[in-house]
Amino acid sequence: MADVSCNAGALAETVAFLSQFKDLPDGRQKAKIRYPLDEVLLPCLLAVIAGAETITDISRFGEKKLNLLRRFRPFADGVPPMIIWVTSSPASMPSTSSAAL
Repeated sequence: MADVSCNAGALAETVAFLSQFKDLPDGRQKAKIRYPLDEVLLPCLLAVIAGAETITDISRFGEKKLNLLRRFRPFADGVPPMIIWVTSSPASMPSTSSAAL
């Protein structure tokens, strides 16, 4: 029973995290977006909480935990490839979205 309440708490925290970014401007070119911003941010959050220290760690986490990630978002195209992690980092986004972070 405690496991169920823990899962519900984790779900609520994840939803709360994602809601913080719903108004975040997405500085990527619309025609080139394959992965929604929340599907880029969610694996980053969960991977870092799980101990990821590099972009490679985040990418591997996403690949291994795809079923977990799909509990929160569709990930219709799977997890973003590693190049997305690099090009979607705050340093590569316009200054307006970096300030929002």
